[in-house]
Amino acid sequence: MKILIADDEPAVLDLNCRLMRLAGFEVVPANDGDEAWNAFRSAPFPLVLTDLEMPCMDGFELITQVRENEKFKQIPIIILTTEGKKDMVMKGLTLGANSFLQKPIKPDLMLQEVERLLGKKTGGPGKGA
Repeated sequence: MKILIADDEPAVLDLNCRLMRLAGFEVVPANDGDEAWNAFRSAPFPLVLTDLEMPCMDGFELITQVRENEKFKQIPIIILTTEGKKDMVMKGLTLGANSFLQKPIKPDLMLQEVERLLGKKTGGPGKGA
């Protein structure tokens, strides 16, 4: 199963991609919301992880684009955000994101949230994946 991860911070993007690969996912990384939206329109993903503050197209616009398209409305979106951005998280949830995780991301919590939203066990790191 492929998932899309959008974050403009290379180290964070790389870490989250590696974590999801260890959990058995194919991952498509995106360096900003515009790159993420272009990838998403070509081949919709069953789950999107997105930062909110990114150049070109931010996470809010990405969430809006996904939610405005009828065939993508039910795809889970997880916001990845830094501490102290509660107003931004609320805006993202209001736009249609399903949940959020606070950076720095705790791998176990990230995997639990992905499993919850996809309704499946990932077999994450240390679980035979």
